[in-house]
Amino acid sequence: MSQTGARVGTAEEESRDTLGKILAALSDGQNFKMEAGAGAGKTHSLIDTLQHILRVRARYLPREGQRVACITYTNVARNEIIRRTDDSPHIFAETIHGFLWEALSPFRKSLLREVHKLPGWGSLLEDQDSLEDFSVSYDLGFRGIHENGIRLHHDDIPALAIKLFPNLKFRRLIADRFPIILVDAYQDTPSGLAEAMIGDASNSRSGSAYGFFGDHWQQIYDKTCGSIDDLPVKLIQKRANWRSSQAVVHLLNGMRPELPQAAVSNAHIGAVTVYHTNSWAGTRGTHSKKGQIPDDVLKATLRWTVEDAQRRQQRDGAERDSKVLMLTHSSIASELGFANINRSFRRNEDFVRKNDDVVAFLLDVIEPCCDYFDNKQYGPMFDLLKRSRPRMTRRSDKTAWTGLFGTINSARSTGTVGDVMDILLEQNCFALPQAVTNRHRKWELACKDLEDGEGIVEPRSLANYEKFRSVSYREVLALREYVEENTPFSTQHGVKGAEYPHVLAVFGGGWTQYNFPEMLANFTQRDSLSPGSRKRFEKSRNLFYVACSRAKEDLVLLFTTELSDDALETLKAWVGDANIRDIQYSPEGAPLSSRRGLSPDAAST
Repeated sequence: MSQTGARVGTAEEESRDTLGKILAALSDGQNFKMEAGAGAGKTHSLIDTLQHILRVRARYLPREGQRVACITYTNVARNEIIRRTDDSPHIFAETIHGFLWEALSPFRKSLLREVHKLPGWGSLLEDQDSLEDFSVSYDLGFRGIHENGIRLHHDDIPALAIKLFPNLKFRRLIADRFPIILVDAYQDTPSGLAEAMIGDASNSRSGSAYGFFGDHWQQIYDKTCGSIDDLPVKLIQKRANWRSSQAVVHLLNGMRPELPQAAVSNAHIGAVTVYHTNSWAGTRGTHSKKGQIPDDVLKATLRWTVEDAQRRQQRDGAERDSKVLMLTHSSIASELGFANINRSFRRNEDFVRKNDDVVAFLLDVIEPCCDYFDNKQYGPMFDLLKRSRPRMTRRSDKTAWTGLFGTINSARSTGTVGDVMDILLEQNCFALPQAVTNRHRKWELACKDLEDGEGIVEPRSLANYEKFRSVSYREVLALREYVEENTPFSTQHGVKGAEYPHVLAVFGGGWTQYNFPEMLANFTQRDSLSPGSRKRFEKSRNLFYVACSRAKEDLVLLFTTELSDDALETLKAWVGDANIRDIQYSPEGAPLSSRRGLSPDAAST
């Protein structure tokens, strides 16, 4: 037995044993759930299962044209499964929405009977006498009506599936095509969908055989199922941790003793260090940042903690860059220098995921084109501008392009987003996307109406554009670095499924749905919490677990809100008193050193 828990045999033997249990369940037509902690190799087991099915395909796919469906929750995961099964025609790997639309799309009449019952459709359909001859499409992802047809929203797809899957005939028709359906990261399945897909447990021949691979402790999104213990599924557990060092696995086991893991035989020893800011004597934040140290102190503390942790962990003298995980995009925006862009948009998805047309145009077209021009890569530049054959009949044509990019680059260095946009809108070398020019035109009209005293109410997109134009363009450059993952920063939500050698996870305020100090303080009494408190506890616990389990070797936890004695005792039980550091500050608020352990009279270092 090691410090990370007991195990039977080697990790390789456990993987073979797990595969055997999965195949036995499929052979018996049983639904199963493979529950495994972070780093256990859930996707590896799923791939092993698919590859075995392909080797003996006639046993599992007896009819011509049948396929195994493999449901994922990201395009990256889908593409990885396709790659690792050699793009087999007998595997249908798709995202949850892609699979559900494949299942639903042949049943137009059934969809039309149900769609008016869904949220958002009442007002759209109130003037329609009948939908009998309407078509149904799902390609743009937003809700709408066009000539003799309706377009479904992303949210409509699982909602319609929940309506249709309880029908026994529907489930049998799906089973004829997909006798086996495997679900990766099952905990992210929309609430109610797994129950609908499995159907009546009393009828063992009511549909496909389902295999769910996942970990309900990694449920971090709203309106998802989490644990599916109430469903008729055979439980298969996997306990090895192929990812993390012994120290990180020891922490995870302290958090989750009911599913102990064992580090593989060649795992690093690693280190886990906790830094807290209880000794900060100045003012702390309020509201969503209640109890957090001020932003300027946080920046200084983060830099100091990175340097101190690297110094302590450089046992081999090598530089150890850490992945820094923060709770919100707002915190990262402040750290990386695009805070005003963050303030310009009500939803961070608009600029982080480039849902806003103007942001997408600047990041995906203008910025790469400036790089191409500077590097004299004119072919790719013209392709990106949709000008693969620009007219260069005179010397003045070349001069015009050179002058344009010279002006753009100058504005990028010293001007605002509005300065760059005005240059782009006024030039004649290439056309801008219609969505971008339409936004600007509507904004100009809105500004004119305000000057005329009409006082219109601005749509959100115009209000965003108004604020965005006044931001220094250098913030766009900083945003691009972050979006393209050229910085060490990520949100804790954004790294689920990823792994990094060295992780620094920052736990503080900024989002009222999460309270990490309270979660830690309540850990020993979690089973006695009220249902509402338990739900809030699990929300913070799951995100904390996801962040901690990304580390392969060394993990640093920095708490920027004050920790109670109970919270500190929980951390002490997990990592030991010697690995807890109390950051000491100067009278001016600069971090100076850290004191080991919890005792006030502990030796300062």
